[in-house]
Formats: sequence, C-alpha cells, structure tokens
Amino acid sequence: MNKVYILKFLKDHKKELKENFGLVRIGLFGSYAKDMANDESDIDIYVEFKDKNFKNIAGLWNYLEEQFSKKVDLFYIHKNMRKSLKNNIEKEVIYG
Repeated sequence: MNKVYILKFLKDHKKELKENFGLVRIGLFGSYAKDMANDESDIDIYVEFKDKNFKNIAGLWNYLEEQFSKKVDLFYIHKNMRKSLKNNIEKEVIYG
C-alpha cells in the first residue's frame, strides 16, 4: 500500500464517505503522504466533519481500518487542538 493507493481510495469513495460519515473533506498526511511509510507505519488521516459526533468519528475510523487492513489515526479539527499541530498537518495534508 502507498500514497497513490490511499488517495485513489479516498477520491473514489468521497461521495460515500460524505454521505455515511458527514465529511466535508478528507486527506492524507504523515509518513504515507511523504512516501516514507514502512510496514509498521499507521495511516494518518485528516478529516473535517460537517456533523462531528461519536457515531461518525468511530464509524469512519472502523471503516477505514477495515478497508486498509492497517491501523488508522484520525485527526480532526476541534477546539482543543493545538494550533501548532493543526498548522503542521495543514502544511502537508493531501486531500482525497
């Protein structure tokens, strides 16, 4: 699995993800986005939710882990997010 595969999946399933999990947009960052992933790397996904609730967050997380058969870390904008973390993610995120 690589950056191209993950981004293609996100693009191909964008409509389904928006409808089922209330997404505004979804992107890839971290080691996969930088083409530096190894077998032990997780997949870092950055999400903006239209309707951010536990059902959507947990549902999306489970769905992506099942699809990729890999650990997924979801990051999403929230009021307690450190500004420096948000800025770093937004500099490298590649939206699907």
